[in-house]
Amino acid sequence: KNFCEELKKVYDEKYYKINVLGEWGDYATGKVVKNFSEENIRKINYNADLALHLTCDFNVDPMCWELAHVSENNVYFFDEIAQECATTAFCVDLFAEKYKNHKGKIVINGDASGDNRSCTSEYTNYVIMKNRLLKHGFQKIDIQIKPFNPPIKNRIIAFNSLIKSFDGARHLFVDEKCEKLIYNIENLRYKSGSSKIDVPSYYQIKQNNELKFLSHPFDAASYLVDYYFPPKL
Repeated sequence: KNFCEELKKVYDEKYYKINVLGEWGDYATGKVVKNFSEENIRKINYNADLALHLTCDFNVDPMCWELAHVSENNVYFFDEIAQECATTAFCVDLFAEKYKNHKGKIVINGDASGDNRSCTSEYTNYVIMKNRLLKHGFQKIDIQIKPFNPPIKNRIIAFNSLIKSFDGARHLFVDEKCEKLIYNIENLRYKSGSSKIDVPSYYQIKQNNELKFLSHPFDAASYLVDYYFPPKL
């Protein structure tokens, strides 16, 4: 027993302890988000008078939205909405209930494909969001999205540049309440020998339901980051 404990201790010190699909391993070199540390995690005070950025990934199961304040140089993620089998309208209602006293502008960011109509609706997700927010009494609403989604590699570069820049400065901060976003940051990795993100399979998600939240919160957050702080390629 003592030998096994010592062996595990040595193993933990040698490799980064990252929980990916329930396996141990040296995933540091394959991590999507680099250099994230305790310095990026802080208590972020929501300010009802500031612009509230609501950035969205419109996957139905789960639907993941991240909430942030954005300054000239920094992004502050202070809350999130992550719901299984949810509709856009349902998530707007959740948001409206929690932030009903918000006074500043609401800026909607996110997935450009959410601006496309589906065969079952004449409205886009963004139109649904805006109309629903207006019904809840919010008046200052702005939609800021790109005409098309940038390549995932661009979003990753942009995100990592804010996590820690070349000069060592950190410009992206996450509150502990954003559990799913932190889970993504710490666990997303590339497929071995590939530049593609290793997204869990249907079978893996059936074995561990938490895995369904891998990629979607990061997508939502990175859409915002790329919009305001695109990489200089």
